[in-house]
Order: sequence, then structure tokens, then C-alpha cells
Amino acid sequence: MEWRIIVPVLCLIGFLPVPGNAADNSTTNSTTNSTTAFEFNIVFHINDTFNETYSNMADNNTITLKNKIITEVSQVYTPLKNFQRFDILQFRNGSIVVDGKLYFNSSDSKPSLANLTQILNNGNFTFKLLTNLTSITEVTTTAANTSTTTQAVTTSAGIAVYNLTFKMTGNFTNDLSNMSSSAATNLTNFVVGQLDQVFKGFKSHKRTFVRQFRNGSIIVDAGVEYDKVSSPSATELAKALADGVRNGVVKLPIDTQTIQVTDSTGFTANKSPVLASMLTALWMTLASLLLSAVMH
Repeated sequence: MEWRIIVPVLCLIGFLPVPGNAADNSTTNSTTNSTTAFEFNIVFHINDTFNETYSNMADNNTITLKNKIITEVSQVYTPLKNFQRFDILQFRNGSIVVDGKLYFNSSDSKPSLANLTQILNNGNFTFKLLTNLTSITEVTTTAANTSTTTQAVTTSAGIAVYNLTFKMTGNFTNDLSNMSSSAATNLTNFVVGQLDQVFKGFKSHKRTFVRQFRNGSIIVDAGVEYDKVSSPSATELAKALADGVRNGVVKLPIDTQTIQVTDSTGFTANKSPVLASMLTALWMTLASLLLSAVMH
């Protein structure tokens, strides 16, 4: 029998290897490594105006935005050997909040939460990322195939971030919900400037920022950062702000009973001195007038 007939027959019954056969080792390894081994929830904020259509994931504008963000974020994680993909689950209001997931296979060790956070925060994107709000949590699977989340990392290494919340006397207007509006921008600059009157008094201050304004006179969600090696305590920051309001250094109509400063461990400090003196009442009145002028 001629070899041109025998060889194909041998190939068909498996005695001779066939180039590109789906059963070869390289393909087998690729299939094995395509299985997701590590999964992370990822939440980050983009400093831009939220469009109500972004709530509809089937909307054309939403699809375009989703694809753009997936492409750019995937690029920063691609250098990780076992990175599989990044996907977006939904968009939420607050500038633009992105809820997504990161997937990695078993071809390399599990990436750390701190490293994943740092990679995203250091990324070069066409959109502006609010790096202080990045949150990444690991998803673990139990025997019942139910998912749970573990420790979250929301800060970069070496930086101590404190969450700050307080209420100011004033009329909340709808444009303050949009952090890109002129009213919110002006108020943000004024609030940060006043807070820095006391916060810059602590060594290693890096920056003060406002995340958002909420209704209820005007509720301010803000933050302050220090170098971790010489950072003050949450109690010290709360006391400094309350003292600053009381003595007129901070010209904001803050209700000091609402001041809350939370550190990275979750400890919350409150400082609420009694505002009983006529001098304090005068400062509060003047601060309210000044705040109204800034907003208008």
C-alpha cells in the first residue's frame, strides 16, 4: 500500500501527531488557564456628570461609555500575567460610579488588593479618576457556590485617608448634586480653603478634598490625606475642626455636633462642643452670610 494512503490513516487513528491538533499540550494548558481562579469586585468614581441614560445598560450611549472604560482599564491590568478580563456591571450616580469585576486565572499567584488598587489609581486614562474613592474587594466562593467579599483596600500605600462628614447651615440647591456644576465647584473650593486653615496645621498634610454635597441643610462628605508615618489621629482632626469653627478660624457655618472623622480602621471621632457664647453665635451668622455669597 502506498505511503500517501497509509500516513493519513495513521494520523486518523492517532498513531502520528498532527500539527495544530486540539489535544496538544499548549492548547490544553491554555484551556486550563482560562478558568477563573481569582475574582474581585471593583468600584471607582469618574469625575464627570452622570447622565440618567447610564442607568440603562442597553442604551447606545451607555454601551459606548462601557466599552471605552473597559478598554482603557483592561490596558493597565494586561501586564499582569494572569489577568483575564475586566467587566462593568452597572453605572451609578455620584459623579459616575462604576461597579465592575476583575478576573484572573491560575497561571500566576493571586494579585494583592493593594497592588490592584495602585495600578488603577496610577493609570493614564482619558477620564478623570477620583483615586481616593477606589475600592477593591476579593470575592471568595464557599462550598455552596455562594459568594462573599473580604477585606477592602481603598487607599494607596503610605497615605492615611480620613473620611470627614459634617452639616452646614444653608439652603441645598439641586445643582450642588452635580460636582461639575459652577455652584458645586465654587463651594468646593471655598470649603477646602476653610478646612485647610486647620488641617494644614498638622505635619505631613497632603490634600483636602470634597466628595459630594447632600441635602439636609448642606451635608458635606469630604476627606483629608496625610503621610501615614506622621499622621494625626481622627480625634485630633475632629477637635481641631470644632475648635476652628468655635474661634472663627474656619468661616463655615458648621454644626459641630455633626462633625465625624473616620480613619482607615473604621474608628470614628466626634467632637461637639456647646456653642453657647454670643461670640460663637456671631461667627456662625457671619459664616452663613459668607457661604450664601459664595454659592450665589
